[in-house]
Amino acid sequence: MANATDGGLNMGFRLVVTSGQDADRSIVLDEGVTTVGRGTAADVRLPDLSVSRQHCILEVRGPRLLIADAGSSSGTFVNSSRIDGGIELKPGDEIRVGDTVLTVSHSADSQKTIPPGPGGSSASGRLPDLAGRTIHDYELVRLLGEGRTGVVYLARDVRKERDVAVRILKPEVTGSPEGMARFVRAMKTMHGVRHENLVRIWNAGRTGDLVWVSMEYVDGENMAQVIDRIGTAGMLDWEYAFRVAVHTARGLEAAAEHRIVHRNIRPESILMRTSDQVVKLGDTMLARALEGTMAEQITRPGELIGDLTWLAPEQTTGSADIDIRSDIYALGATCYALLTGRPPFTAGTFPELLQKIRTEPPEPPRNFQLSINDLFSGCVMKMLEKRPEDRYETPAALLKDLDRVGTFAGVSV
Repeated sequence: MANATDGGLNMGFRLVVTSGQDADRSIVLDEGVTTVGRGTAADVRLPDLSVSRQHCILEVRGPRLLIADAGSSSGTFVNSSRIDGGIELKPGDEIRVGDTVLTVSHSADSQKTIPPGPGGSSASGRLPDLAGRTIHDYELVRLLGEGRTGVVYLARDVRKERDVAVRILKPEVTGSPEGMARFVRAMKTMHGVRHENLVRIWNAGRTGDLVWVSMEYVDGENMAQVIDRIGTAGMLDWEYAFRVAVHTARGLEAAAEHRIVHRNIRPESILMRTSDQVVKLGDTMLARALEGTMAEQITRPGELIGDLTWLAPEQTTGSADIDIRSDIYALGATCYALLTGRPPFTAGTFPELLQKIRTEPPEPPRNFQLSINDLFSGCVMKMLEKRPEDRYETPAALLKDLDRVGTFAGVSV
């Protein structure tokens, strides 16, 4: 999900609040999807009580800006007309959500910087570049990536003389000092959860205002990078996706033994180490540590989180009944993309994508690559069943079928 930043200069699009409690507030929209609403999980948070918790979705797609209503109670209006599906916006268009009016402009039209509105997650969520700094025992070398909860750096553990990955949480995730303390305690309780196919947690703590977690550094690439490469390098052998499925399922089985549900498996969170092709699932411990602490700021019933493309249908409805079968779906979606070069569902607008995930079956992977093993293709399709009860009940059940695939195909991973 994209970040929306208050103020600043960008060549994309800017929203200016022209009427309402946040009048004169300016928000720059980055490439990707941005949610607007009153809830704490919205990317652009408005204090207007007549705005729904998640009111509408904006998407910057290159030179285009699209908008769709997110099932709000009062509707989303563009130039005084209520929108039913997704439409494209142009500079000068007016968006009305509740009692708030926002005007669209190109972000380069104004360099005015205005402080964020009350509770705005955008500006507060931006961390400065920390490369070159030392936090605890870790010298931060370079930025590896950024997600919803924080940023990850390659770092050097100067005391133990090894490379590590350090995740630094964004301020709105850690919240109060009490929340920081709870998070650190929760992370440290997970230190003993170890499995070859789970990224290991080394330590967690607070240094000044920064809350951090040090983790095993996996020298390789994540599945998002692999999927991006398929478009130019051609399809992967199905055995690559099979290895990812088996190793990740083993990690999920270990997580399930500790009653851990990941909730946000994406290609970015599945990594393959270059040296031995061992696949590891990351962020699992983070999901457990957030449970019962700051989880409400990341996940709240009725609000979408994560990258919609990989979410199970039940996660798109705000259902509180999420279990390991949702993680199995997300693993299936990732394997599908590794087999076909595309996610199970694509669409031109957010509402269309949502509808497909909830109601349409994906095309069989063999429609895109004839060489895929039939048994493995069947496993992937079962992982992607709409109803949780039609999927594999547990990672152990999935592994049983995958072992059968490996035996019949003569493949060992």
